[in-house]
Amino acid sequence: MPYLNILGKQKRPRLVPAFLASILAFAAFAPAAAEGGVSRAPAVNARSAVIIDSTTGTLLYAKNPDLSLPPASLTKLVTLHIVYEEIQAGRLKPEELVTIDKDDCSPRIPYGSSLMYLRPGMKVSVRDLMLGAAVVSGNDAAYALARRISGSNDAFTVRMNQEVKVMGFDAMTFVEPSGISELNFVTARQFVLFCKKYLELHPQSLAELHSVKSIDFPRAEHEAPGFVPEGRIVQYNRNPLIFRYPGADGLKTGYIIEVGYNMAGTAKRVDSRFIVVTLGGSSSKVASGTTLRTKDVTNLLDWGFENFVTASLDPGPLPSPRAWFGASRRLTLVPALPNAVTVAKARAGELKIEVKVPSFVKAPVAKGAVVGKLNYLLDGKELRSIDLVAAQALPKGTIFRRIWDGIGYFLAGIFGKR
Repeated sequence: MPYLNILGKQKRPRLVPAFLASILAFAAFAPAAAEGGVSRAPAVNARSAVIIDSTTGTLLYAKNPDLSLPPASLTKLVTLHIVYEEIQAGRLKPEELVTIDKDDCSPRIPYGSSLMYLRPGMKVSVRDLMLGAAVVSGNDAAYALARRISGSNDAFTVRMNQEVKVMGFDAMTFVEPSGISELNFVTARQFVLFCKKYLELHPQSLAELHSVKSIDFPRAEHEAPGFVPEGRIVQYNRNPLIFRYPGADGLKTGYIIEVGYNMAGTAKRVDSRFIVVTLGGSSSKVASGTTLRTKDVTNLLDWGFENFVTASLDPGPLPSPRAWFGASRRLTLVPALPNAVTVAKARAGELKIEVKVPSFVKAPVAKGAVVGKLNYLLDGKELRSIDLVAAQALPKGTIFRRIWDGIGYFLAGIFGKR
């Protein structure tokens, strides 16, 4: 089948590059002809493209996924990720007013580029700046946010690069926070995984930012010295999917002359959410680059929804293995990843699930330690394996508990009851 689970065994962010490297050969097989109820993937105009299941991380299609290209304004998703991290840490509040510096505005930022149209002296809330970056792709908004958080674009860029490296994305590098530079680089494979992580960490971003269809800016409270807006100024979201594609609620478009038209798009229907990233789209004799970019993402999402489904089977109550020598008698287990699998829609009814858990464990057991497996099977073969981990730490019991368990453990061994 033209899909492969790439994240099912991920334990720590720093392991991501190893998993990426392990599937480099997959791209050659992704657009295969119909097989197992899956139709041929659509032709793609962009130089690089991927689509994944957002829940499981399953890669469904890839075209030149490891080609390094400038992300353009997709860069702002990394900037917004850091803004959300600052808010969560309590170092920043959405309602905080940021005084706009002249370095946040044109001509420091080229007037012909995407702008929120900030002016020096304006006092703009962090929330409005986030909307400006997400909805209208304001390079000036990204600059203002970066300066507020780190003091300068250069310092913020250091933070960006540190952040993506910690997350395991070694093919993503940035020189500024807006995407205006052609010296920012990502690969579609790693950026789609970043988008997956971004949505896991900041699910509220879809409703708060990426599906917002328009913003009013500037408003009366944003008046700057010497500038008063005349009437209502409405700016619309640059992402056409949220206006007309069923289930679409994000994420971001981008354009830079050095690479062309980029997009990170996502949509959810029922229990399935897919994420598409395309890089390096171009115009043709019959269609503009923006039109072809939208067509690429739409066609890949259509193909995903038509052929695949995110399925979840109930394994019933998970076993709680006997805990010898511990402070508790039983160890509670939970799945380390979502209990779900991506499967061809035509074969979803054939899925089976099995639980593999040892009958006992010995204390101590660390929280998150892998104890068992939850396996999805198709035709008797493992399709996805999910670790079952300790829900809480199991420390050693008192000396009396350990002595008593020592006797019980010995006797259980003799009578085959372990």
